[in-house]
Amino acid sequence: MVIRDWQDTEGYAFTHSLCSVQWAWEFLRRNPLYQAEWSEFNALWNTLEAAYGRPPHRNFCAWKADPRAWVRVADCPDSDCRVDQDKVLIECAMGARWGFYKFPPSPQDDDPVGAQRLQWRPVEESTPIIGPSDKGWLGDDANRVALGFDLALPLRDQIERAKRTLQLMQRERQKSGQVRALSLRRLCASLCLMLQLLDAEEADADTSAIESVGPDWASLLEQAHGLRDGGYRRLAVLPP
Repeated sequence: MVIRDWQDTEGYAFTHSLCSVQWAWEFLRRNPLYQAEWSEFNALWNTLEAAYGRPPHRNFCAWKADPRAWVRVADCPDSDCRVDQDKVLIECAMGARWGFYKFPPSPQDDDPVGAQRLQWRPVEESTPIIGPSDKGWLGDDANRVALGFDLALPLRDQIERAKRTLQLMQRERQKSGQVRALSLRRLCASLCLMLQLLDAEEADADTSAIESVGPDWASLLEQAHGLRDGGYRRLAVLPP
């Protein structure tokens, strides 16, 4: 992708109108592994089109018979792609790996979400089971809480009581300032700085120049790496 002038804050003004799903794309498109995989994918796709044509004149039968147009199901785990015998189309497989539907967009594409060329797959969060040896999971983090259930008893009433308890605790902790509800509005300014830092890093900017972003630049850059390298999908579900 074209690297922005990271020191030109006006060049990032477009982020003020981004929704959560668009923010997710801004971080993914900066992922060097995605950029490299898309480049390889695009080269292969162009090769296939040169051999078999483009719609509506594509020779679909010949395309589907080419092993380069597929990957094995075993190489595309945990996806809901359409399976043909034991194969998955390369475009669907790549989208599943990176967490989206539709044709893999180029990192140079400024807004495949708004143009409906990309749709994020749901994020399936696992529910941790806290045992006697897992007390460290709670730590001193007010965002986390563990509740007990008796598996020998019916779960419906227990789950309903747990829901009410969690809602009450959430309100109380938010009211007291212990917990801050995540939202795009709260995070927007920090996310914009994170994009600037990633672009500065890509541009091989001097550390002394990067430090001008603010005293917490190192922490922000670390968070930016986490969002770029996988956490971007959680951005897609943030409330406004």
